[in-house]
Amino acid sequence: MDRTAWWIVLFSRILINLNIRITYPFLPAIARGLDISFEEAGILVAVRHCVGLSGFVFGWLSVRRGYFRGMQTGLIFLVAGCATVAWASHYATALAGFVLLGLAKAAYDPNIQALVSSRTSYRVRARAFGILESSWAGSWLVGVPLSGLLMARFGWRSPFFLLTLLAMVALVANRRFKNAEATCSPPTASLRHPQEPSPPRSPSLARCFMILGASFFMVFANENLVMVYGAWMERSFRLELESLGLYSTLVGVAELAGELAVLALVDRWGKRRAYLGGLMLTMCAYAALPHAARSLFTALGAVTVMFLLFEFTIVTSFTYVSEWVPSRRGQWMAFNFCFLVAGRLAGALTAPRLWDLHHDLHLLAFVSLGAQLTSLVLLGMAGRGPKDR
Repeated sequence: MDRTAWWIVLFSRILINLNIRITYPFLPAIARGLDISFEEAGILVAVRHCVGLSGFVFGWLSVRRGYFRGMQTGLIFLVAGCATVAWASHYATALAGFVLLGLAKAAYDPNIQALVSSRTSYRVRARAFGILESSWAGSWLVGVPLSGLLMARFGWRSPFFLLTLLAMVALVANRRFKNAEATCSPPTASLRHPQEPSPPRSPSLARCFMILGASFFMVFANENLVMVYGAWMERSFRLELESLGLYSTLVGVAELAGELAVLALVDRWGKRRAYLGGLMLTMCAYAALPHAARSLFTALGAVTVMFLLFEFTIVTSFTYVSEWVPSRRGQWMAFNFCFLVAGRLAGALTAPRLWDLHHDLHLLAFVSLGAQLTSLVLLGMAGRGPKDR
């Protein structure tokens, strides 16, 4: 893809990701605005994740209709979802909006990941995914602080009004991909490195499920802690909305650093080795987080390190997973997306309840450590990927 195409993709991904990220630090504010409990607000997030399980449908759509159709469908859901949440005055209306936002990500993400994978050699694919996933950091680095400022001055709905307008712009801009490659086949010979062998046979079903299980537990472990990030900072340090949004800039910087690390290092180190290392280092960050509440400085430092390591790990996982079933890449990436969503759903359901019981991170960190260890074991059992032998 040329430079203009990359900017369009990054702009669209930032908008889609911001609708996911905005709920984490500002979930208490959204709950107050809708006059609901924090646990009920957590259900909104859980339902959004739940409808993301429909990602396999959009994987099937990519096979039948091409990547462009799935991407446009996602952006249509994004426009509708932002508008619905912005005008919501009742819990049921907000719930409908969150459903549409979940469908937006389920449709757009697997299709753009498959499109990038199909056009990039595996030898340099970490670089492409490092660029693609920088939109995740961008949504936090730019969008969350701006959302905090808007909420503090104009109310919790204001970011969603702005996002509705920007999503319309993205919908028009993405028509550039109308003639994009619509197959899920492996890269053609012209795209392969001269020394890169032909794609090997796909791994067994059992090994594929181990890889998907590793994705599930990796994301659950992180979601279980990130869901209460805003509530923990508010309770421990009495941060206001505006300050919470500005402090979140550190998270965006950390994630951008993680994505740049993927771009610079993973192709050299090897995808599987980097994935395993990322899981182990993130476990250390989860273990240290509950002990960081002694001061605002240590808390921000611990959260920043946690986000950096997790971002490095999950982007590396995308790169590694993308070549496991190259003959059905669109569907495979959609299934992986579904397992990631299922992990987020489980975390969104678990974390608020554990937090309401104890208002303490020790139990949540213990649960996350167990989940992360399970992910590490599954990845080890799955063995090397088709092109990591």
